[in-house]
Amino acid sequence: ADGHEEARLYGESPGDGVGGAGAFFLLLDEPEVYGLPPDPVVTTRDLPAMWRWAGAAAVSVMGAVALAFLGSSRRGERR
Repeated sequence: ADGHEEARLYGESPGDGVGGAGAFFLLLDEPEVYGLPPDPVVTTRDLPAMWRWAGAAAVSVMGAVALAFLGSSRRGERR
């Protein structure tokens, strides 16, 4: 009789996008009120793709720097 009908457990479901949070929170309002996303996801799931993009960018920058040095050294030879 003294309970809150609108209370909910946040993070207790293994199928909620994070595979269970290892903890859960008793919320008396919507998750957004507490600064929590309504549909939680694991942000680290995208890490492999992010590392591939970062690696590709690093290789591109190294290639551009190498071309810049090669171009400047060849211009110096012509003089």
